[in-house]
Amino acid sequence: MRSLALFVAMSLLAVSAAPLANRPAAAQLPLAELSVAIEGTMIDGRTVFNASTILIPQVPINLTITFINTDPDAGMIHTLTINDADSVIRVDSGNLLPGQSAVLNMTIHSMTNVTFNGFSFEPEQGTRGILFYCIPHRPAGMIGQIVLASASEPVPEAPEKGINIRAYWIGMIGIVAMLAWIGISYFVIRSSTPRFRDHKEHVRRGLP
Repeated sequence: MRSLALFVAMSLLAVSAAPLANRPAAAQLPLAELSVAIEGTMIDGRTVFNASTILIPQVPINLTITFINTDPDAGMIHTLTINDADSVIRVDSGNLLPGQSAVLNMTIHSMTNVTFNGFSFEPEQGTRGILFYCIPHRPAGMIGQIVLASASEPVPEAPEKGINIRAYWIGMIGIVAMLAWIGISYFVIRSSTPRFRDHKEHVRRGLP
């Protein structure tokens, strides 16, 4: 009987620990991906990025920018460049002539931490987010920004609520398992004491 009680107790503990053991694996989800195409061009006589705002839904995120020079001026060079907080160039498409393009892959861990080609840095900030620009035309206002959507829009709370519900049930399972363990332990200890065994023997023999 004692062995059976111990087996039941260990089984309950294993069941209650299983959800906890699975939580780290479930949390390791792949990063979100976003691909955008940006043109360097001329509109109404002004050199501009089209579009000048890259809206990212969340961080961290893997961002792929395809930058294309579509300027109608055959000799017009454009770049898409990002500096770090110390004004050192960290992301650069290189000088592109009309018709040329470059693909830039980066990971935005947060709005102050970007990794490009294996190097992490704090990017230069614009008024709303991470600033990018064209090297020869920055003085003319050819700049753009990578903006986090939650900076201007409320973030849905559904994922957080889901996590809280899972945590609630995991906690309840743990409490039930703990109470079961206490009850079984009490029974095992009580049944193993000499006084309890003597009492059982008296009852079996019909003695007072």
